[in-house]
Amino acid sequence: MSSTTQKPLVFVTGASGLLGYAIVYQLLEAGFPVRGSARGKKVELLKKALSSYPNFEAVEIADIAAGDYSDIFKGVDAIIHTAAPLPGATDKETAFRSAIDGSLHVLKQADKAGITKIVTTSSVVTYPLPGGPFTPETFLPLTKEQAFASDHPGLIYFAEKKYADLAVLDFAKGHPHITITMIAPPFIYGPLAPGFEYLASEPGTTSLSTNSHIYALITSNDDKGIPVTLPGYVDLRDVARAHILAINPNLETPQSTGKAVPNANRLAVLSPYSNNTHDTLQILSSSRPELKTRLIDEKEAPNQLDGKPVEGIEYWRLEEVIGFKKDEFRTWKETVLDTVDSLVRLEQSWKNKGFKL
Repeated sequence: MSSTTQKPLVFVTGASGLLGYAIVYQLLEAGFPVRGSARGKKVELLKKALSSYPNFEAVEIADIAAGDYSDIFKGVDAIIHTAAPLPGATDKETAFRSAIDGSLHVLKQADKAGITKIVTTSSVVTYPLPGGPFTPETFLPLTKEQAFASDHPGLIYFAEKKYADLAVLDFAKGHPHITITMIAPPFIYGPLAPGFEYLASEPGTTSLSTNSHIYALITSNDDKGIPVTLPGYVDLRDVARAHILAINPNLETPQSTGKAVPNANRLAVLSPYSNNTHDTLQILSSSRPELKTRLIDEKEAPNQLDGKPVEGIEYWRLEEVIGFKKDEFRTWKETVLDTVDSLVRLEQSWKNKGFKL
């Protein structure tokens, strides 16, 4: 591990989640001191998972939309806010309030603590899908009322993320001294960061988040993952890196002068490669023959892996603002194989504890 003497302290909300944990791990490996938040028993699990990193501290935030963060934000230079409800994880009113009020509360508490660098996790669903445009100020034409009337967990989630982003942009307008960057990924797949097995300590797909879509290809479990279909994908390691790069975005770009909110960026972060269930099963069959007998029939596979590649993603903007180049994204084959290998190792850890799969 690198020396942390010159690195600023970064606070990560939702540090026990698939993405939050990957961000924390990459930050620690890069030598940053990190303070991460979780809820309930996950705080102690986080401590165990990252016990080999003396520069990591786990704290509890029971409700992201309430409370005084003066103590836990003390000494913090930047915040990466990933905590958010998953589609269908709770009732729609609670989820909607948590998404919007949670983001605003973090921003207000950050401003109170004098923190001026903030990164938030958005979603590609906030843009007009499937074709965009994917500019910093274009949004999906879906209202809260339409989403709630549909009673569809996916549309409600889309509305949550859209209105949370709008609230963040509005906050940024009134606080020009704060730099805010929103990273908007599609479904995220990738190998679990080392130590995550402590947070996924027993069989089940909840802690796997969207990785459950890939796990469903090698298991008979009836849980086929998040009840939403999105275009495109991104590797967990790539989107975690994008969040970290976004701590210090380049605001002095030729395009910045025309933005309504110069101190805020909203970036769609999607892999330029295609993915689908058929190709995924072929990759696993040829590259992991030992799993061939476990592969489910293509007709029974979850449709979340069949998202079409997205046209119009502004890769030039990614490179210009955070220095992430288009050719640095991992391929779908690399993502699939690394993810499955990681999940098989996790399965073995469950078996070692006496669980029957």
